[in-house]
Amino acid sequence: MIRNYILIGLRSIRKHFTYSMINVIGLGLGLSICILLVIWIKHELSYDRFNDKADRIYRASLEYSFGGQTAKTSVSPTALLPVIKKNFAEVENGVRLYNPSSWNPFIVRTNDKVFQETKVFYADSTFFQIFSYQLLKGDPNKLLQLPRSVVLTQSMAKKYFGDDDVIGKVLQINNKDNYTITGLMADAPSNSLIQFDFIASFASLDAAKQQIWWSANYETYLLLNEKTDVKALADKTNDLVAKELASELTGAGDYVKYNFMPLTDIYLKSDMNESSLVSDIQYIYIFGAIALMVLIIASINYVNLATAKAADRAKEVGIRKVVGALRNQLFFQFIGESVIITLLALMFAFVFSSLALPLFNELTGKQFLITSFFNLPFMAISLVATLALGIGAGFYPAVAMTGFKPVSVLKGSFKSSSRGVWLRKSLVVFQFGVSIILIVGTIVIVKQVDFIQSKKLGFEKENILAIPLDTKTEAVYNQLKSEIIRKGLATEIGRSTESPTNINGGYSINIDGGASEQGMIVTAMSVDKDFISAFAMEIKEGRNFTETDFVKAKADTVYSFILNEAACKQLSLNPEKAIGTKVHLNGRKGEITGVVGDFHFKSLHEKITPLVLFNDESQYSYIFVKLKPGNIQTSLAELRTTFTTLASHRPFEYKFVDEQFNALYANELRITKISSIFAFLTVIIACLGLVGLVAYTASQKIKEIGIRKVLGASATGIVFLIIKDFIKLVSIAILIGLPVAYYLMEHFWLNDFVYRTSIGVWPLIIAAFSCMIITFASAGYQAI
Repeated sequence: MIRNYILIGLRSIRKHFTYSMINVIGLGLGLSICILLVIWIKHELSYDRFNDKADRIYRASLEYSFGGQTAKTSVSPTALLPVIKKNFAEVENGVRLYNPSSWNPFIVRTNDKVFQETKVFYADSTFFQIFSYQLLKGDPNKLLQLPRSVVLTQSMAKKYFGDDDVIGKVLQINNKDNYTITGLMADAPSNSLIQFDFIASFASLDAAKQQIWWSANYETYLLLNEKTDVKALADKTNDLVAKELASELTGAGDYVKYNFMPLTDIYLKSDMNESSLVSDIQYIYIFGAIALMVLIIASINYVNLATAKAADRAKEVGIRKVVGALRNQLFFQFIGESVIITLLALMFAFVFSSLALPLFNELTGKQFLITSFFNLPFMAISLVATLALGIGAGFYPAVAMTGFKPVSVLKGSFKSSSRGVWLRKSLVVFQFGVSIILIVGTIVIVKQVDFIQSKKLGFEKENILAIPLDTKTEAVYNQLKSEIIRKGLATEIGRSTESPTNINGGYSINIDGGASEQGMIVTAMSVDKDFISAFAMEIKEGRNFTETDFVKAKADTVYSFILNEAACKQLSLNPEKAIGTKVHLNGRKGEITGVVGDFHFKSLHEKITPLVLFNDESQYSYIFVKLKPGNIQTSLAELRTTFTTLASHRPFEYKFVDEQFNALYANELRITKISSIFAFLTVIIACLGLVGLVAYTASQKIKEIGIRKVLGASATGIVFLIIKDFIKLVSIAILIGLPVAYYLMEHFWLNDFVYRTSIGVWPLIIAAFSCMIITFASAGYQAI
């Protein structure tokens, strides 16, 4: 019987080849989109779950409030881990991590090779007892105990030593400290939040020798005992912290507390300013919904075409019933045809996904291999899902066609029946309604990304290089600057602690004689006298830093401060009258000498907050070189020569500031590309179904068309006659889809940005117009 169903199904596919191919290609495209999105979603949800103890690992992150302002950060002080480990039995173990190379790249040297690295982590000796990173050489219980010891990843070992055994070899860090390699490990998995190349012993740091509560620069991970009440532990921890810091927390409402977040939640659910490695759970929802909608649209094509062709199969059903076929036998025959179509579509989907994988990797920034979906578990799940899809898509057509009454069919009265017409119309409306939502969504995403890239930030970012600065480079900085200016390579050169695109330094400021001892939370960084002019920032009141300010800071430890407008507002200072106000910044005494216009020193997801620029020459980490317009490559070659001559101790490496800015929106840029392509493919799938329906409608009207032509009807009139009903359906889809798209983008996507574009009417008009043009083009061509 099954063999018979398969043979009949294959004959039916051959007989109705065009419609079958429309179904196979439509379903295949839908399934391939699902396959690609599923492996991406699966990867995103798998972050840090490779750790054997992942369900018991939590990160302790700091939350604090001073002067009525609250802030959250992913870091914590050195004192937290040893204190709570000593006091609370629920904490089985813990590890502190620190990556200073992320904001000031390290120089790593071995023999005659010199490299610049940004993934040099320091970790307690418990690192390999907490996490399940694969150790290739070394004892996990003994590694990282001694100062100046380091474990290398496999790729770094290959980079520095080729195929040689690395154990016992020495690396020089930042031209001063020698670290002995004591272990070798596999590279961090791509679904690891912690991405490292080197793990050095935490005992190498001076911070390891003392327990400090007020300097929070370290990530603290806790391994808790099973069945620990995490909320109760957090409450006990915060009670202990409140006692430890009671003498410091004197202001009304001031507090310091720690939140414990599961390791597996950090990547998608963190509400703090994290590294660029994190993502957002809303992207899982967005692409999960796209995958589901695309699959539904592809399935609708099958249902529409199957029900449309029901009349052609009516005689077949009638004759089969007359000669004794039972309804359930016919039902399984049609379900069998549907399953065969979907299995062919699955084969097409795997081939298409394989071909599209390199492009998909480029779009997502991942490195998926073809084995991601060509493996037994994934293929088995895909097969089961496809069978379910085939049965689901074929269920209604099978029920409808097996319900035909032989007497009505064989009398020829069936063709006048409207069975399935309303269903087909509803499904077409649904298809194009979803297409409208995706088109509007894509246009709004593109519009927001364009808004981000074109928005005035309060500083210029084009043609400015960020070059790492260390003590040796600082010693020859004046020579470097003179030589660069002499060669005519740059118009401005300045220094600071961080790039203006992403300033993170947390400080507190208070006015002399102010009510709060701790003052107000601000972001702050040290800059030199050329920094503000290099970025063309606007001094609203007062003046820029001068050489005298730096001499005074060095000799008398009296500093000058430049506040942004947001800081003045928060301190209730009129910018004009703020000049000369005596303030303290984390113990630095001085006065406000200037007010700079507000500029975006964080992502546009966040509002502009209080910022202080101060003059401390010991804290510079970057040189910023504003290149002269012209041949950038020639200027870069000249700069390389200059730096290699005067600062030969480190490689000449740089980043453009506008690239650093764009990196803040890497996720948004990827979303734009992916959604654009998938929206395009979704419309193609919908159009395939429309083409099939129009072709069938035209074939049913051949006699009518002939009579109309004989009577003088024009080709245009006949084409319009065929497609007018579809135009009406697409118009209804537009009227339904536009409000839904507007609501979703306004309240979900754009709501995540503090600084955002408005949707406006043009995205809606463009989407509606596009759908109409697509409908005319696909349906009209087929009708002609």
